[in-house]
Amino acid sequence: MNELVAARAERARLNEREQKLLEELGKVRVAAQVQRNRIDDLFKQQKFPPPINRLPSTALCDIIYRVICDAPPEADSHRRTKRQLASVSRRWRYTILNFANLWTTIVLSPSWPASLVMAHVDRSGECPLDIIISNWSSISHLPSLRDHFGLVLTCGYRWRSLVIRENDDEFATHIVKSFIWNMRFPALKRAEISGAVISDFPPFLTSKYASALERLVLLGENRTDQVPAGTSLKVVHFHLADDVSGSRLLSSLLPFWQLKELVLRGSGYKWPKPKTIHFPALASLTLSLFDPTPALVAMVVPNLNYLGCSRPTSLGWAHVFGSRPNVFASVRHLCLDDPTNTSSSLPTGVSSARVVCRAFPSVRHVELPANDIPAFFDNEAPATRWSDLEGLTFKGLTVGTIPYALVRWLEKRRPRQHAPLHVTFSDFRVLESAPDALWLTSLYKSIRGCCALELRDVPLTTTVKALPSSQKGVMDSSGNCGPVRVFIDEEFEG
Repeated sequence: MNELVAARAERARLNEREQKLLEELGKVRVAAQVQRNRIDDLFKQQKFPPPINRLPSTALCDIIYRVICDAPPEADSHRRTKRQLASVSRRWRYTILNFANLWTTIVLSPSWPASLVMAHVDRSGECPLDIIISNWSSISHLPSLRDHFGLVLTCGYRWRSLVIRENDDEFATHIVKSFIWNMRFPALKRAEISGAVISDFPPFLTSKYASALERLVLLGENRTDQVPAGTSLKVVHFHLADDVSGSRLLSSLLPFWQLKELVLRGSGYKWPKPKTIHFPALASLTLSLFDPTPALVAMVVPNLNYLGCSRPTSLGWAHVFGSRPNVFASVRHLCLDDPTNTSSSLPTGVSSARVVCRAFPSVRHVELPANDIPAFFDNEAPATRWSDLEGLTFKGLTVGTIPYALVRWLEKRRPRQHAPLHVTFSDFRVLESAPDALWLTSLYKSIRGCCALELRDVPLTTTVKALPSSQKGVMDSSGNCGPVRVFIDEEFEG
């Protein structure tokens, strides 16, 4: 009996304590709300600037730099966007005018007045310069270009990169041979020249005049077939004319033991014998040649990670890779391209698909023409050999079609032991008019749960339904929208 009384007394004591604590908690909550209100009032009274204005100047400068540099070349962002951003506020104007890194890109084009070029030279201080020469279409503009060029020649020791593009071929050739042929650029690391007709290797790109050169891109009517030794080249892009010797070019690249990336386009002739050109450090190789087989057979690339290759006209992939088993075991990213890029182009056969899958057993990312989907993923499905596959990209799918062979293969692959793939469709082919968005819905429904689906720049026709206030009926309006990028990533089933 005494224990029951004691328990009841203890419960009463605890209930009383609970009530007091609840009352105290209520008071604390009221006091906390009062302080929150006080802080809000003080914050409003002090009139703090918006978050963008509280950024350090270096962070703001970095943001503006990225906005300007990420814009496409046709936007002329170093002239237009910079001016627009400078009109936002006094602080932004001060930041843009006083940070040298925002003035290091100088475009020598008809749209840039000499005063703007001079302003970039002055405000860039002693920072390295990126020079772009573009959009000169007539030799009659030569005096204007000569005036622009004279402003940047005095700081040639600061040139970090030189890009000559989108000019008239005669004009581009004159720029290279008359303006910079024998100039010295000790800090030049990157050079890209397109359109100029060059038969001899330019002296200003040799180790004597550009000892720091690491990236060289020669496109267009380039007829040089040798790169002088001595420079520290790591990246080389060449467009080979019909009369350019591939053997001389590849042999001249042998001394560049640091070469990491090689891109060859065009045709060329007279390639080296098989397995005579060794590039031990080469990690990326792109061959967009009329027939890439002789160049590919000539090279030994033990550490190759990326291979891009164009299919020879009227020939299959078996012609390119059939004679080279177990050579590309190190390749992780494979890009096979169809240069014809038409719906009527010859699709790859199943036998060629098998050859490709055997030649590249360890790939993780593969890019294929959409026409080749049946060969790789239907019936025998040679792509099943790619056990480490992580991503697929298909180019040239005809808008309005569903790749059922790929859908069936993805459904069979869906068990839990396989990680979901990232599947991308890009460079869509539109035959007549862009179909309605219902096609996109059908594609999504057919492939949902099997992968992460991404559609890049897909054209669609939209239908807008509106109900005017003066009418009771529904009015339809159809039209084409611009290219859309769609990414669908959902909880995968399995």
